[in-house]
Amino acid sequence: MAIRRACSYKASIRTPQPPVSYLDMLVTVAQNGVNVINKPKDTLLIDADTVTLQLTQEETAQFEAGVPAQIQIRCFAEVYDAPGSAVFTVDVLPALNDTILGGS
Repeated sequence: MAIRRACSYKASIRTPQPPVSYLDMLVTVAQNGVNVINKPKDTLLIDADTVTLQLTQEETAQFEAGVPAQIQIRCFAEVYDAPGSAVFTVDVLPALNDTILGGS
């Protein structure tokens, strides 16, 4: 699923072991070789099988439309159990109007 600028975005990620078994996690979203967003464990939704990354309108508005973004999760259970996922590429699509909704 593509990221649309100035819209909310959710992505479900499966980890090698049950997500609750990890002491720490970090999801990074990059574009053009720059880490744009880093989401630590306490900002992720974690259930028995998956980790859900949620991005706000403000966060997705930081991306440049037409340039793919990359997403990776890294996990930590102990010194020799700290896996990283493959880097997943997602398209970044424009919004016709990138006004952030719901603000005052």
